[in-house]
Amino acid sequence: MEKPSIFQFHNFLINRSVFDLKQNTQRKELSIGFKPSGRLDFEAGKFELDLNIQISDKLEALKIEVEAVGFFSFKDLDREKLFDFLYINAPAILFPYVRAYISSLTTLSGLQPIVLPTLNLTNLRDELAAHIEEVSLSSN
Repeated sequence: MEKPSIFQFHNFLINRSVFDLKQNTQRKELSIGFKPSGRLDFEAGKFELDLNIQISDKLEALKIEVEAVGFFSFKDLDREKLFDFLYINAPAILFPYVRAYISSLTTLSGLQPIVLPTLNLTNLRDELAAHIEEVSLSSN
């Protein structure tokens, strides 16, 4: 029998999605911004990662903002080891789902799909670390 992973991704939810198209022009360069934050319940072994992604073109003819939350659990991890999972692995696990959502959103809107590149999100580590709140998630 396989032993369950010490850090598990359970699900994600798109909490908010804004699609603002002022004019349909060809987009060669997109600006992509991230605002990560999270809620940690160490005692219950739960973590919720909020990943806010903003996309716009240089002319700001297109703006997309997506707020997603990923639901994770963990066990048998001390705080020091846990933080690598929270700060590095959690964004890397959640981002492909948001990336696929944005591609579908643009395709279903009649535009040429926006396919975000695969990104190394380790540079979000410090910002995410500064925006993690310890709370009780046991009722969720």
